[in-house]
Amino acid sequence: MKYTQKDICTILNITRETLRHYERQGLIIPEISPDNRYRYYDDYQMYLIAECKRYQANEFSLKEIREMLGNDSLDTYISRMEARTDSFREKADYYHSLADENSVYADRLKNIRSDLNKIQTVYLRPICFAAQKSGRTLYTDSVHAEAGRILMARLQHSFMMAVFPDYAEDEYEWGFGLRQSDSSDIIPGGTVIPAANALRTVIDTGREWDFHTGCCRSLIRYAQEHRFEPAGPLIMRQLVSIHEDGQMHRYFEAYLPLEDEK
Repeated sequence: MKYTQKDICTILNITRETLRHYERQGLIIPEISPDNRYRYYDDYQMYLIAECKRYQANEFSLKEIREMLGNDSLDTYISRMEARTDSFREKADYYHSLADENSVYADRLKNIRSDLNKIQTVYLRPICFAAQKSGRTLYTDSVHAEAGRILMARLQHSFMMAVFPDYAEDEYEWGFGLRQSDSSDIIPGGTVIPAANALRTVIDTGREWDFHTGCCRSLIRYAQEHRFEPAGPLIMRQLVSIHEDGQMHRYFEAYLPLEDEK
């Protein structure tokens, strides 16, 4: 039986452009009428087109599909499918992890208004920090560049942050952090900020894009008044930048790690 392009597009839910692309790639060879230049497809061509769509749904490239249709033995075909299955499982694990991260992040965002300027004691999980700048001076050495490259490759799981090793001097490093969950999160050139109990608050720096400890003055004053001993650097972790009521709001979580009580 012969089918027109319209028939094929209707039956297989495919566009004319895709059919032409398959043809240009040599995946299908329709019969072209010498009278009107219409293209016609037989049952075998329809089968090939359906196969191409199925393979593309499995994320095979057109080059791979051409090889599969023209050269693959059964064992080769099985190997391809097993490799693709492994790839899908890896992606599923990745997206499952990302969904968990986003769920936690969404909860943090929902609590911004209630946590704003409120100081509480929390448990700060370890963070691997890769500095990119000291104040306004960009690090250009290979070690910092490599650490930044690794973290940027994991951008979905990382966050922007500033670290004040000595907040009394108001000196800071800016870069990206990654919540450390196992040894694989230790990045060469990065600095591990260990787990600790910490004072936490949420601040709004508005349009201000520079970092300084003045933003965390209330947190520092609270620690001093309650005789808490700082155990690590002051941390500013960006939550989100948004626009509301005609203004820009730039929300940060601020953490001050504390010494364990004796």
